[in-house]
Amino acid sequence: MTLEELKYRESRLRECFMDKLDMLDVDGNNEMCVIKTIKTYGALWHYVHQLVMAEEGKPTESRNVTTADTMNIQASGLKMATR
Repeated sequence: MTLEELKYRESRLRECFMDKLDMLDVDGNNEMCVIKTIKTYGALWHYVHQLVMAEEGKPTESRNVTTADTMNIQASGLKMATR
């Protein structure tokens, strides 16, 4: 896959992720399938975005870098409301 193809996929996934965010009810009334869809598109966009940055060969000083040492994503006490 060429860098241009990666960039195209990254831009399309970003658009799709933004579209899926419109489905989110920020008041908390979301079905599990909606949450999973949003998370899937967000993760896919993020992975491809990271790959594009790596393929472009940007030096690490010129971009934000997340490593396993610095990333800690946690959620506790969350409750899903069902309709």
